[in-house]
Amino acid sequence: MIRKIIALWIALLALGLLSVLIVFGVLHTQYAKPIITYALQQTLNINVDSEAISYHYPNRIDFSNANFSKAEHDSISVNKLSVWFSLPTSTSKLLHINELYVSGANLSNFTLGLDALADYQINNIALDHVDYSGHDVIINDLQLQLRNLEAGTSIESTKADFQVRASQLYYQGEAINELLVDGSLAGDDTKIYGASFTWKEAQVTTQAQIENGHWSLVNTTINKLKFDLSELSQGPLSTLTSVIGHINSLDLLNSDITYQGAHAENVSASLENIDLTRSIWTQSQAYLSLDADKLQWQQFDFIEPTLELSFSPNKLDIKDLDTNLEQGRIQIAGTLTPNSIALNKVDLDGIKYYQEQQNHSLTDLFAHLHLSDLKQLSIDSLNINRSQWIQLARKPYWQVTGLNLQAEELLIKKDYRWGFWQGSAIASANSASIDKTIANQVAVETKSTDGKWQLNRLFIPYDKGYISASAELDFAAPSQPLRIDAEAYSAPVELLNYLTDSKQIQISGLADVALSVNALTADKLSLQHTLSGSLEANFYNTKMTTEETDTNNVFLSPFKLSADRGQLTLAAFEVSSQEWNGKTESTIDLRKDPLRSLHLTLHSECGSQYHVELLTGHVELEKVKCAVQKTQQAQP
Repeated sequence: MIRKIIALWIALLALGLLSVLIVFGVLHTQYAKPIITYALQQTLNINVDSEAISYHYPNRIDFSNANFSKAEHDSISVNKLSVWFSLPTSTSKLLHINELYVSGANLSNFTLGLDALADYQINNIALDHVDYSGHDVIINDLQLQLRNLEAGTSIESTKADFQVRASQLYYQGEAINELLVDGSLAGDDTKIYGASFTWKEAQVTTQAQIENGHWSLVNTTINKLKFDLSELSQGPLSTLTSVIGHINSLDLLNSDITYQGAHAENVSASLENIDLTRSIWTQSQAYLSLDADKLQWQQFDFIEPTLELSFSPNKLDIKDLDTNLEQGRIQIAGTLTPNSIALNKVDLDGIKYYQEQQNHSLTDLFAHLHLSDLKQLSIDSLNINRSQWIQLARKPYWQVTGLNLQAEELLIKKDYRWGFWQGSAIASANSASIDKTIANQVAVETKSTDGKWQLNRLFIPYDKGYISASAELDFAAPSQPLRIDAEAYSAPVELLNYLTDSKQIQISGLADVALSVNALTADKLSLQHTLSGSLEANFYNTKMTTEETDTNNVFLSPFKLSADRGQLTLAAFEVSSQEWNGKTESTIDLRKDPLRSLHLTLHSECGSQYHVELLTGHVELEKVKCAVQKTQQAQP
């Protein structure tokens, strides 16, 4: 009985083996194509139309010039498709594919869900010379390898080692050429071991990994990029920047960069540990350095600028800022916080600036700084050497040449209040001029200790005389008491023309001046109640020109103005010439009278009048047609 059972099992096994051999044998004949086509249709509901189908022992099937279609999925046509398969690992899986190879396909709007890949239980996928278009993406000559694939319901839940090559990739008009990416998909542990491509004629190489839900760039190098940074917030680049949250290390080489009107040529920069999801003031141990051949900003050319910054919470360290500007050199180092600037050094050497345009000034460089928001501003060391500023943009023209300044331990803003709170400074200028008034060897010495500022010396010598002044102001005292003492010998009277708002009347000549002022300057009310002192000027060789008269000699009596606790008294003051005359004396109280109350009226022979506000410089003309014609008689 046992022998019969054994014989029966042997017979059945032999029959099974014979059947398998017959099937394998048939797969090597012309019947392979209909058998495989029928099997795929019946088991996987896949319709196949192929020019040729061949079986290769033990587990490979090749399709040539084939079209595959399935309900609810887009059809696909390929030049060649090879499948390495094995028996399913469970009854829930219809087929186990060890490897799928596709060559020479052109896919248009093709979509294949990750769930389908999971159903087919594909371990490895290889695509070669595949073109794709759809969903704002065009890929030319794609080569893709997915190894050890564990398909999930989303990219985040899918695992695989991958390598991608493509000659061109377009996304919403942005082109990437010669793309190569090598990495692994592993959810939050996804990594790119290496990537390289060409974008905007720039060569890009990088590594990357997922950190805290965003991509972090590692060892990124961008060479020869020409780019406007404002484009990062536009179009497809905004999508890219939204998924990149961190820069571990990035080197920018030999690039041209534009941003908000600034243009940098041949820039090289290094960025480390930059968290793009945080503001500047919440960075942790971030670093930036850069240099360029030239930076154009605010109509200025900064030659060979270099910058090195480090970031920590609520702190930005300027380790070095160095650039050539206007034939000179600027060096700055220090620390910035959200509401303070503490500079270790500011060195300006050999700056020679010619201002010939009204909208082109050195002060424009500070227009974007919100200095009013600063609580404190200090400079440990400030040095200006051999510098000059010539202003030819508007009248009055002026210049300062051979400027030198050395200052130490400066505190010029404290508790949101500007002032000379601390420090000392010595300054000199070889020459300073306003129009035709020229001063040589100007000298200034000043210091401040605990808010008590002193102008120890201001000396301005000019051709026929000099101006000298000293002053004190206590910034720390609540009342802020001020004292000014100044004197001038043979001072150019034409300087007064720059204090008026009218060019209808001009005066020239010389004056000896003595000024002494004391006041409390904490606010306007304090000044109005405490202003005391005197101003006296004696004029000689004076001339006056108006739009109605030529230059004529004019007599000005001594100008004597005294102040006693806000009450100003002007002694009798007279102006007279052949065509004009005027006289005034007045007393005003600053606590109730406006500054314009102290005025002088000049009368002409024809009846025209000039109303001159002596304290504000405002001038008004009441013109009357004169019946008497001006004549010029030649002197014998």
